[in-house]
Amino acid sequence: MSLINIPAKSLALSAEFTLPEEDEQKSLTSASSKTKLTPQSVQDVIGEFGLFQKLLYFLLWFPAAAMAVGVYASVYMEYTPHYHCVPDVDPKDPSFQPVYNPTDANLTCSIHEHGEITQCSKWVFDTSVFTSTVISEFEIICASSYLKTFSTTIYMSGMLFGSFFFGWFGDKFGRKAAFAITTLSLSTGSVFTAISPNFPSYVVARFLTSCGGMGLFITTFVIALEFVGTEYRTLCGIAIEIPFALGELYIVFLAYFIRDWRTYQLVIGIPFFLFLLYLVKIPESIRWLLSKGRVAEAKKTVCEIAQFNGSEKPLWTEDICGEEEEEESLLGDEPENLGICSLLSHPILRMRTLIMALNWVVATLGYYGLSLNSARLGDPFSSFALTAAMEIPSYIFCMLFLDRFGRKSILAFSQILAGTTCILAGVIPQEPEEEMFYLRTALSLMGKFGASAGFAIVFVFTAELFPTPVRNSAVGLCSTFARIGGMLAPVVTGLAVYASSIPFIVMGSSCCIGGLTALLLPETAGKPLPDTIEEACRIGSKTEKIGVPRIEETKDKLLQSC
Repeated sequence: MSLINIPAKSLALSAEFTLPEEDEQKSLTSASSKTKLTPQSVQDVIGEFGLFQKLLYFLLWFPAAAMAVGVYASVYMEYTPHYHCVPDVDPKDPSFQPVYNPTDANLTCSIHEHGEITQCSKWVFDTSVFTSTVISEFEIICASSYLKTFSTTIYMSGMLFGSFFFGWFGDKFGRKAAFAITTLSLSTGSVFTAISPNFPSYVVARFLTSCGGMGLFITTFVIALEFVGTEYRTLCGIAIEIPFALGELYIVFLAYFIRDWRTYQLVIGIPFFLFLLYLVKIPESIRWLLSKGRVAEAKKTVCEIAQFNGSEKPLWTEDICGEEEEEESLLGDEPENLGICSLLSHPILRMRTLIMALNWVVATLGYYGLSLNSARLGDPFSSFALTAAMEIPSYIFCMLFLDRFGRKSILAFSQILAGTTCILAGVIPQEPEEEMFYLRTALSLMGKFGASAGFAIVFVFTAELFPTPVRNSAVGLCSTFARIGGMLAPVVTGLAVYASSIPFIVMGSSCCIGGLTALLLPETAGKPLPDTIEEACRIGSKTEKIGVPRIEETKDKLLQSC
């Protein structure tokens, strides 16, 4: 039982009454919702996951899938078909017998004639899988084969730049503006890719595509998370990863029926422009508006969502064009003008940033490590589809257990699982071939399960650890480090010249270390998203208060309203 003393001079009498703690907390919350505009009071009005949030979340699945479709389309566009030098005879001659992709590269890159070696200047490509690819059209083979690696590095760099720049852009100018710019970058880059007249212009277009794709996914993820309540945050934060896997399966579907890379890319890129229609109805994040002190816009958005959901509007939404002084009193605290530098300048946020960045990097290393040693499960369509489909069970696993066991324990488990399977995939013997084939397949799929779960969790965990003014920047900065990990993966793979097991031991050990460091982070399961540095730093601290914040202050407001 809790006592509330009402001063006699306030009510012209002396009184003392008691309220059950649970009822008291509800009363305080109700009073706060009516007298003070805060993210919590906004959530009380629009609901945890009302009709508007459900519709918005469903629509956000499509741009979430677009990142996988736009960025990873190169899996098939840059497919290298079998090829060989064009000999003196006519390739259409019935006696012409092509020899595809022999072990000796000289047989496809040069011709041995009369004891002399002549370098090829023209090749013939196998069109049984794809009628045309970037590799075959621009002849990125033999002496030019390094350009394929260069192209991969460039679009990985685009993802790095997009993560960092659009993360900052979304915090500076708003989620809606970031959604518009990233959509334009993704869609225009995709179309320019399809009409590229030469390889350099293709690489530039791919850079724009990967920039926009990565930025769009980060922005979509943050928007989805900031409109739902604590109770549904795990479900929505993890489920937004499912369309990414569906996007990968969509790539396989298109590539199976469209075997020309230019037509394939146009079919992928043109529909992205439809996302611009979202800007007509998609609202700005209310949390971001409040963090910037734009209270009138926040109240108007709350009013519209409450009306859509059929909720009762509180008093502070009645005057959506109120005076500035009134808005400031409703908001309570001055908005924090934080920048990305605050992630490194504040000691607690700096430690969290470093630990999360490490987990993003090692998750990327583990993912690519397993991809490099993945079993060849047949043709390129079934192989890619199977590994992509394996992501969906990992997301369901996270949705079922992330709230029950907490973020950091499941993240540690997923990272260690990916690391262990990565190590085993590298050290198992190659013989006997048939038995080891199935074992490597099982290890690859288990590793993909762990790596996919780890990627899903770091997105949610990062968003929950950092306050609203720098949330987009935090996710973007950590994703930037992840791209660095992806660029380092080929370097680590190069250690195979000394021993084939070294790359996988390095990558697997890194995942295990990342998983262990995750245990140093505070638990965020079931806690509201922090909106200030003070709230973010209280997570996991001894002074953390579960329930209504600043109870004493709210008590005073309750008494004043009596």
